[in-house]
Amino acid sequence: MTKRKIQDRKTPAKMTTQQKARKDSTEMLVANAHLLRSELLTKLLNPGKDINFECGYPDTLAITDCKKLYKRNGIAKRVVRILPEETWALLPNIFETEDANETEFEKAWKTLREEKRVFHYLQRVDVLSGIGEFGILLLGIDDGKELSEPVEGINEGTGEKVGKSEYELIYLKPFDQTSVKIKMKEADITSPRYGFPKTYSVDFEGTETTNSKQSKIVHWTRILHIADNRETSEVYGAPRMEPVYNRLLDIRKILGGSGEMFWKGGFPGLSFETQPEVEDLDTDSIKDQMELYMAGMQRYLAMEGITVKSLSPQVSSPKEHVETNMRNIAISLGIPYRIFLGTEEAKLASAQDITTWNKRLSQRQENYVSPYIIRPFIDRMMAFGVLPEIEEYTVDWPDLNAPTDEDKANVAKALTEAMAKYVTAGVDTLMPPMEYLTKVLGFTQEEAEAIEKAALEHTAEQEEEELEEPEDEIVEEE
Repeated sequence: MTKRKIQDRKTPAKMTTQQKARKDSTEMLVANAHLLRSELLTKLLNPGKDINFECGYPDTLAITDCKKLYKRNGIAKRVVRILPEETWALLPNIFETEDANETEFEKAWKTLREEKRVFHYLQRVDVLSGIGEFGILLLGIDDGKELSEPVEGINEGTGEKVGKSEYELIYLKPFDQTSVKIKMKEADITSPRYGFPKTYSVDFEGTETTNSKQSKIVHWTRILHIADNRETSEVYGAPRMEPVYNRLLDIRKILGGSGEMFWKGGFPGLSFETQPEVEDLDTDSIKDQMELYMAGMQRYLAMEGITVKSLSPQVSSPKEHVETNMRNIAISLGIPYRIFLGTEEAKLASAQDITTWNKRLSQRQENYVSPYIIRPFIDRMMAFGVLPEIEEYTVDWPDLNAPTDEDKANVAKALTEAMAKYVTAGVDTLMPPMEYLTKVLGFTQEEAEAIEKAALEHTAEQEEEELEEPEDEIVEEE
């Protein structure tokens, strides 16, 4: 019996699943502690290897940091606003059918769009959603309930209309992430909205309706959730400044340092050198002279026993350093450099750059703005009964590559000059007009035939006019 007990003690008992998990967790905590201690020692003993530490870049990007830079830095604001502003430069046409007569839906949409300035608010929330990871558009309706309550007549799981409620849209209010917190998410894994927000905490401070801090709980049925640059999450996107945040800080340093450099180097400074025979230096007299020279209108220094020399200023241009960072930002964002600069520089952009840029804008319009901003808004308006409920409607964006009036004039001028040279040079003996119009000028067969027919008719009319002219002259002589 004793030997058996001793043998049992030597044989280790099997660990339960809970004990094994606890052991693994302990080992992981110990490993993490060693790793953190190692990283801390590395930063303390040799911080030069940490580029973020050395250059003053934050290891993690807080949304409040993005908002501060957006408000204080014009280039950061350009990074956030350029895509939405260019995307919404030409507004889409939304219709139910292509018939000339307006349907009930089209009339209601036109009224809503004009009275509530819908596109203005949709563009604003598109801009604000890019400051942080998302933005929201608060939909104010006259259902008489608190903002924390769901809208009656809407399925909370799908957002579809389940009743015959008809509400009126009172207001639209856009917010960026710094004013919004997600309070609760859908935890039911069987729900179509699993992982999506159920309620938000919205801070109304700073809006035109309140002068003091006022946070309210808002149900998701009253909110349009907008998130750009989505990757692994459907709720959170990447801030537009995130990939270029370090470059924005570099530009801030360069411009700030440039101003300080000019402030200190614009006035070269003075060097005071005492002569060898001077024993007692009158420092009070020197200070008085410097105050008169620096703060007053006196442009001379009357000093005894001291030689005053001007120091050479040390001022250099920050242009190349700023331009390097600007080009890096444009490349990171996938925006042609001249277009990113805007105004006159954009006019100098090559035709290839403009075509590529317009293609990207068209993709953003069709693949993001229409399905994730415009259609959710219209569908919610139909669910509220603000718009008549229909099965299908079209969101039609203007063609960004359509020729302008100036482009049409230039093309007409070039075609006219080409045809004039063709006629005067007698090239018709080598290439018939029909071949020239279709293969060289690019007209279709029908267009070329119409031009040839019109030319023959015009020639015949001219010949008839020439034959009638002699008869008129004879009558006048008689």
